Amino acid sequence: MYKVLSATPIEPTDGHVDLDFRDTDAWGPLEENGKIMPIMLGDEHAGPFVVLSCFPPMDEQMPLSFAHAHASDNWRISIRGTTNMGKDSYAEGQFRFHDGGVPYASDNFAWGPDGGFGIIMFADRRGFAIRPVKASIAEKVVPEQEAGGEALGIDMMDPCPGAPAINTTLGRTERAHLDGGFESADSWPELAPGVRFAAGLAGEPECGPVLVFIDADPGAEALPSRTLETEVLAAVVRGSVRADGDELDAARVRLEEAETESPPLVAGDDGVQLVAIVADRRALASALATGTLELPALRDALAELQQDLQPAS
Repeated sequence: MYKVLSATPIEPTDGHVDLDFRDTDAWGPLEENGKIMPIMLGDEHAGPFVVLSCFPPMDEQMPLSFAHAHASDNWRISIRGTTNMGKDSYAEGQFRFHDGGVPYASDNFAWGPDGGFGIIMFADRRGFAIRPVKASIAEKVVPEQEAGGEALGIDMMDPCPGAPAINTTLGRTERAHLDGGFESADSWPELAPGVRFAAGLAGEPECGPVLVFIDADPGAEALPSRTLETEVLAAVVRGSVRADGDELDAARVRLEEAETESPPLVAGDDGVQLVAIVADRRALASALATGTLELPALRDALAELQQDLQPAS
């Protein structure tokens, strides 16, 4: 199941919903004149909660939040601009996995002189809520977060079952987080001719999402046609892809509906770097095992990550 929590209804076209950072009229408001588009997908109880964010150009760093945690494992990427977390910063194409339940000093959304496009994923929606470190802030924020979760029909849980449970082909978290980025893509293993990949698991160990990071040469098939029993959120980070006559660039995110045949994603003239969030790992594992999706390298990597996954107690 999925819900695009837009201010006005957005209808799917040919089995997908396209969301554009340049067209945010249906997005919800944020401080600093920003906009967000929340999306729930995957398992109806423990699937991921994804938030797209868009901010206008700003020359000074966006203000930082107070120290807090999220019960769920979380992941974020800067598509345009910079995201700050405590003393760390993440430029375009860089991302961070963070263990559920572990506080960090502060954060903000992607921002910059050319605007900010960002994605944050709470791998298990039951633990998306902010949990402030400071008691006086928690007294105000926690009830608001719980009310928001109840309105969305989320069974809020803290601690969140299965978190932290992050495992990736780039390694495991250290000191509660793992930094990565497409700048290292040349060293990634081959997914298909002219295509390199990395992958990561987070959230609920049985049905949580899979993140697949893809770096493809010009004209290469970044992803073959696929029909999965779950949703896929595909976001271009650099370059572009063609999808059955449509062109997706780094300002356009495509949400593919479950059980829908989706066309191949073919890298444009400058190649492409993209991330695909597969909402439920069970559906991806099934498609890879049966050959519905013929990507042996991803099949083997996913099986190894799942086998080695040992959630922290």
